[in-house]
Amino acid sequence: MFLRGFILPLIAVGQLQATLLTTTTSGETSTTEHSRLPALFVPAGSPPASGLAPGKFTATFTGKLIIPKRYRLYFSFSGKGAATLKINGESVVTMAEEKSQRLRLNPGEHPLEITYTSLADGSGNFRLHWEERKAFPKEPIPATAFTKIEHITSPAHLIAAHHCTKCHAPDDLGPHALPELSHSGPDLSNIGQRRHQDWLTRWIAEPDKLKPTTTMPAMVDHTKPEGAQAAADIAAYLATLTTDKKNAPAPAKAPEIKLAQTGGAHFHNLGCAACHTKPAISEPDFDHHRIPLNNIASKFKEPLTLVTFLKNPQTHHPSIKMPNFGLQQKEAEALAAYLIQESTGRHTPDPSEFPPGNAIEGKKQVQALNCSACHTGLAPSTQSAPKFNALKDWSQGCQGPRLNLTKEEQASLKPEILPKLKYDTAASYASRQIEALRCHSCHEHDDQASLISAVHTDTKSLIAHIQGHAEKMEQSRPPLTHMGAMLHSSFTTEMLKGKARARPWLDMRMPSFPLHAERLALGLAHQHGLPASSPTKVEGDLKAGEQLVSMTGYACVTCHGIGEKPPLAAFEVQGINFDLTHHRLRADYFHQWMHNPSRLVPDTKMPKYTNDDGTGLRNDLLEGDSRKQFEAIRAYLGSVAK
Repeated sequence: MFLRGFILPLIAVGQLQATLLTTTTSGETSTTEHSRLPALFVPAGSPPASGLAPGKFTATFTGKLIIPKRYRLYFSFSGKGAATLKINGESVVTMAEEKSQRLRLNPGEHPLEITYTSLADGSGNFRLHWEERKAFPKEPIPATAFTKIEHITSPAHLIAAHHCTKCHAPDDLGPHALPELSHSGPDLSNIGQRRHQDWLTRWIAEPDKLKPTTTMPAMVDHTKPEGAQAAADIAAYLATLTTDKKNAPAPAKAPEIKLAQTGGAHFHNLGCAACHTKPAISEPDFDHHRIPLNNIASKFKEPLTLVTFLKNPQTHHPSIKMPNFGLQQKEAEALAAYLIQESTGRHTPDPSEFPPGNAIEGKKQVQALNCSACHTGLAPSTQSAPKFNALKDWSQGCQGPRLNLTKEEQASLKPEILPKLKYDTAASYASRQIEALRCHSCHEHDDQASLISAVHTDTKSLIAHIQGHAEKMEQSRPPLTHMGAMLHSSFTTEMLKGKARARPWLDMRMPSFPLHAERLALGLAHQHGLPASSPTKVEGDLKAGEQLVSMTGYACVTCHGIGEKPPLAAFEVQGINFDLTHHRLRADYFHQWMHNPSRLVPDTKMPKYTNDDGTGLRNDLLEGDSRKQFEAIRAYLGSVAK
């Protein structure tokens, strides 16, 4: 292994906020992890925590509850199994009780402990609720109610992200293993028609120089003559991997450079600055871990290949972190024109003097380095590495390729990681993917602002030529905070697959990540102590519900359209069309939202439709009972859903 330059941790920006320490025990084995919420959901036959086999378990959550002012609170559990809550060392309530006695808590931090025991079959779930008679009704306790603690990324994620098991194959891991272990690097079939040979040489020599966050290892030492030759040889071999020209499709028209101005506007409106610096900037943004784009023109062999990539980044790499925005052809062409124009002549200089490459020798190098373990489309390997289970001394780290790991990350890799590779949970998967896919770049989470809110001004000049754009109201993206409790997992899945869009008017559209859709949606729900869900028929007073959403009720149709009917007067902020509500929102969240929207999203424009005592503003409908009114609205919206 040889020295390297500045190293970025694999995960550093936009980490999930950890608030509770959770120790889970099954049999004689225990594991300690961080949790964001006092909640869990474990189906029968599933691991209760990362590294633990399925079976009956106990879990202990500890943290500090923050009370902003003197409250008189009731606490309660929902779920199955047995649970006890202690605050300040005193038992407060058990799951067997409806709710606690009224507890007076003074401002400040209060030690909290939850002890939970699953059912005999290893299944279990709970959520912890609180209520304050004058301030708020019964609701799940949010993550912002706890003191934050340091969050540490699991070393098992590093193993999966760097594809260590592709070379060091473990014994059979079984059905509960980390899904990322099945992910692979890009398919290199036809790579010679997609990438410039010179760029391939530089990439093989020093991948972390071109992309500081990459998990691609440096397989050669470019500082030595034999390493520089190997990089050139491998690139020469890859350049030969092209489609048979007799069967190749006719080249499409490349994007016109005059489209670059339009493409720049797309770059700004899509929020690309959340993950990338502008293509004219060659230095990475180490503070925000943004990836430079100055090598785009030197990377893609022709503009058409960049257009094709932008339209569907997952084509040759299903697990790629690059989001799929569902760009139309003209949008992709304009964006490609902007990226090429701005990055031309600005590529990162070669790290070494490279001799001419020899494709035959390059093929031998690819086979000897076992490149086909991570990449399809290559000559099969002629070498093999020791099995994962046989690795004993990890103190020196990997002695083959140079991995893009910090010293701390490398030191965290130990043989005892194997159980955490073998047993994973959907909730843990969701946490890892929220970080890996940089969801925090565009979405607020708890009290953590989105990254785009800090860096979007970097690209403001790209829309300066658009008349009236400066006066356009910037509508915020929905926060991640309550997503698992808010949306039916069926809708989240469709949204992540790119088949559903709730806010089509936003320039910064929600991208798709098809590979992760189903398990990520499930994991978000489990984090909140909830199962997977899909909409069911709602029984209620349809006539009252229709009146309540109309102009003679709460005037919801002012901002919300219903199917083809547009909102009557959405002056600044358009609401989501009501034909989606039934498909989107879980019942409990719907009622919590309707009771006091700003308690869930402080900057929402949605008004409150309850009085201070919790009754509905319309006391002449359904006896003024707000819950009955909101359930009637929910039933009516279910009846108009497509």
